[in-house]
Amino acid sequence: MRKFILLFFVILFCSSCIKFPEDTYVKVLDVPSDFDWKTIEAKKVNISVVSSILDDEGDTIASFLPPGEYGITVGKNTNLNIVQEQSQAETKSIKSSKVKQKVYFPCKNKYATVMFEDLFPSKGDMDMNDIVFGLNIEYLLDNKAKLLGFNINIQPRAIGSSYPQIGLAANLNSDVALDIVETILHSSDPVLSPLFNVTDNSEGYSTEIGVTTSQVAPITGDFRNYFDNDEDLFINVRDVDPFTNTESFTVQVIIKSTKLFSFSNMTFLDTVQTGKINLDIFACFGTRGREVHFKGQKPTQKFNFQYFLSTRPKTDFSTIDNWVWAIISDKSIRHPLEWVKIYHAYPNFKVWAEGGGDIGSDWYIPSVADSLHSNSSFSYIN
Repeated sequence: MRKFILLFFVILFCSSCIKFPEDTYVKVLDVPSDFDWKTIEAKKVNISVVSSILDDEGDTIASFLPPGEYGITVGKNTNLNIVQEQSQAETKSIKSSKVKQKVYFPCKNKYATVMFEDLFPSKGDMDMNDIVFGLNIEYLLDNKAKLLGFNINIQPRAIGSSYPQIGLAANLNSDVALDIVETILHSSDPVLSPLFNVTDNSEGYSTEIGVTTSQVAPITGDFRNYFDNDEDLFINVRDVDPFTNTESFTVQVIIKSTKLFSFSNMTFLDTVQTGKINLDIFACFGTRGREVHFKGQKPTQKFNFQYFLSTRPKTDFSTIDNWVWAIISDKSIRHPLEWVKIYHAYPNFKVWAEGGGDIGSDWYIPSVADSLHSNSSFSYIN
């Protein structure tokens, strides 16, 4: 009995001396758990005669669409105007098919802004400048509004990542396995190895080998190759450094002539839906398996699922307090300087995120000028 009493006091004494670590994690932003972080949306448009679609700034969103119902991806709260066409559409060829119509994101001749963080699965420093690029997509349609292919136009802007190798790719996914891509063309030498394994052909290259549930179209081998700077890891994220010129480029994905489908069945950065084909843009940092996607997008078969052990129970590319590693704006906006949190550079970002997206969709207005990179000019609105 004495031994048990002695053991009890020893345990009590030891437990009083041991200091267990406190949970010091503090939410920086109080983001609703169901907030999807979307700054864009697909708006339904019904067309009764051949028409073009303009936004409220007069920019072209689509040209010469035949009658039908379409889901047009635009920035939230964008107003669309349908303009009946009186003339005939210009015809251009893609392989043996004729391009009669085009649909643009965000609009013709303008870029959206894409920003990624590289510290996945850790939360990161929230400056959202580890890779930054302008994005413009042109969907190429025939006279029946079937998708012949699409151009992904990339305008590299900045790198705030210490990873020596960074890759970009597009992922086409659906509720069933896909085999719709004929070939991929690149406007410059992509040098895809070692991140992406493809087969070269006479015109371009294939989708990524070893991915069978979706189709991955590599956009770069190394994103750094498009910056005229072989010395620095951090490029165009500090105003004390000279500006580095970049090379814009285009990747064209051509759909098999036997697998053409209605553009109305195409989505962008959306959830997988029955009968729809979704286009997702993702980044790889350092290795192929470290994929970073927009919230709600699905990883590919090459993704290292062990990364989700650090974000559990979340497996949708968001943290336990609903922070993310990828953000898109449909406007061309300046990115934060290195170490400057995005919600300090853009004060209304906090309002937008904590409000669950219901208010402040134009969170890039106003901005704090000395918190943004100012040594570059990519047709910014700010």
